[in-house]
Amino acid sequence: MKKVKVCKHCSNFDVNEIKAYSEDVNCKLKFGCVGKCQRKCPELSDKYFGLIDNELLICSSKEDFFNQMK
Repeated sequence: MKKVKVCKHCSNFDVNEIKAYSEDVNCKLKFGCVGKCQRKCPELSDKYFGLIDNELLICSSKEDFFNQMK
């Protein structure tokens, strides 16, 4: 089972959507700081990102990120 952590504020995901998807693919989802705040990293403002198994993953679309959650 993959462990996924995203920030509710900075990772650009709809909380309910990623929560439902994580249940569908049987991932353990946590919400919290991933250390890449958009204030400090403005280049991430249009990206989807988070930690998957403690490794930072940055994607240009949420579908790409969701595929990595499988």
